[in-house]
Amino acid sequence: MTTKKPSGRSHGFRHKSRAVMTKDGPRGVSFMLREYNVGDKALIIIDPSQHKSLPHRRYHGKVGTITEVGRRVVTLNVKLGEKTKTLITRLDHIKPFGV
Repeated sequence: MTTKKPSGRSHGFRHKSRAVMTKDGPRGVSFMLREYNVGDKALIIIDPSQHKSLPHRRYHGKVGTITEVGRRVVTLNVKLGEKTKTLITRLDHIKPFGV
């Protein structure tokens, strides 16, 4: 004789709720407080939680030189092989290089 398997809402509820409790909170605003100037170097680190102005994954980890600074966006020149590509991205996806 086997025991009856539990069913209903409580079955596996503790396991399912662990992910909800350990999720990271919303991102702070420290990335928006950083100031970038023309000529600075910036590291491209893609933030998957922000989908607007998301650079292509081939640029992840690359270093670019800032050519234009806007309110929300930054224009970068990135060396890719022998070519220089212009990348327009939001502040969410870049960090100052060497800091």
